[in-house]
Amino acid sequence: GKITKLGCGVLGSDAMWSPQFSALSAWSSLGSGAYHGMQWTVRKRFSDGVSFDLNYTLSKSIDLASRSENSANFSTDFMINSWDPSQLRAVSRYDVLHSVNGTLLWQLPVGRGARFGHNMNRWADALVGGWQISGTYRQTSGLPYSISDGSRWATNWELSSFAVPNGQAVPTTVSTHNTPAAGGGPNLWLNPQAALGAFQEALPGQTGSRNTLRGDGYFNIDSAVSKSFSMPWSEKQKLQFRWESYNLTNTVRFDPTSGNTSLTSTSTFGRLSSQLGSPRQMEFALRFAF
Repeated sequence: GKITKLGCGVLGSDAMWSPQFSALSAWSSLGSGAYHGMQWTVRKRFSDGVSFDLNYTLSKSIDLASRSENSANFSTDFMINSWDPSQLRAVSRYDVLHSVNGTLLWQLPVGRGARFGHNMNRWADALVGGWQISGTYRQTSGLPYSISDGSRWATNWELSSFAVPNGQAVPTTVSTHNTPAAGGGPNLWLNPQAALGAFQEALPGQTGSRNTLRGDGYFNIDSAVSKSFSMPWSEKQKLQFRWESYNLTNTVRFDPTSGNTSLTSTSTFGRLSSQLGSPRQMEFALRFAF
């Protein structure tokens, strides 16, 4: 039979595009990354009922693609401009300039056999002896995030580019709990429309500005107060009480990567949807050993 060629577009009748997909992904060793850091540690080994660690890290991580630390999505990122992958080079999604964490253990020097009340009787020790305080602390500088070009596909039909700063000043990210504009609620900015006006769509061939903005960082304190002592009538029987608190200060920090940062979502631009960490939780436990 006769084969008839149908016109498919401006590229001519011999150009054919599969109707089943718009793009195919493939693995390649194009990725690269670099990490530089300085770490300091101050440590006190356990003695006289006290021990602690205090760690500080000054660092910078750079790559072509990465996910945030708390992301449950382990899929890889894609190259937006496959002819120039280096356009994606920027700080990693999990990059933090400053990171501090510490631990503390303090056995209060009060009670039977301790510095204070060394010779107190067992009944008194059951009331005031055997107390211990412990805790952990973590704080980081702000986490990076990007502004999305929206569903516009300037360079890659499958992937949107990042938005491009247009020269106007970008308002400071505040991650406020209640923004009067943009329908209220938590937002990256007090004036989301001013932030929206500081970016423009990417042009063909552009990847855009990746991870150039910073939002909240982590802050968390966990603590535990416990009391362990022998019963007055028998040293073979012991009672332990524990009070544990997670996010002791009930500090609210928002995840900047949960913000609606698409240029096409003008009415909800900057709105945040999730927190870094959980609200304060407490646990109480009582254990009797014999």
